[in-house]
Order: sequence, then structure tokens, then C-alpha cells
Amino acid sequence: MSDLRYDTPFNKYIDYQQYLKENANDNSEILDGMCRNLSRAIRSELTPNQFRVIAFYYVEQMKMTEIAQLLGVNVSTVSRTIKRGRARLQRCLKYSAPEFFR
Repeated sequence: MSDLRYDTPFNKYIDYQQYLKENANDNSEILDGMCRNLSRAIRSELTPNQFRVIAFYYVEQMKMTEIAQLLGVNVSTVSRTIKRGRARLQRCLKYSAPEFFR
């Protein structure tokens, strides 16, 4: 086994990760609230088409080309729909947990 010196970048990285873990804030309450708000935002903020495309992409884990073929549209249309849907959700959610959207 090779002898790692303490001053190697790898050991400094491990120490930093341990420091972050020990000093991390408990944000579970914020995350719980954000999950509730995400569910509400998905139902109320997305258009039916955005909901369908985002569900195919994130839930069904389909590729954009597959979604485009299924819906009979261009891949760029699928990409724009996902981008606009995410932007709507982000605008809605940034008020529930602003510390995650700096």
C-alpha cells in the first residue's frame, strides 16, 4: 500500500468533505415543503402539453428524440417545451425555497 502524505490534494478533499458533512444545516423541513409545493406547481402551473412532455422525459426517462417521434413534433419543440416548463416551475418554486435558487 502506498503511503499517502497528509498534504496531498486527495486528503485535503476528504477533510473538506468531512467538514461539510459535520457542519451542514438540516434542510429536511425546507425540502419537504419544496416537494409539496412542486406537486402543487406541477398540477397548477404547467400546461397539459408541458406536463405530458416533462412526464415522458423525467418520469418515463424517454429521450427527446423518442418523445418527438411519439408526439409527431421536432426534437427542438420537445426541448423548448421542457425548458419552458422547467422555467415555469422554477419561477413558482423560488418563492418557497429561495436559498436553493440563488
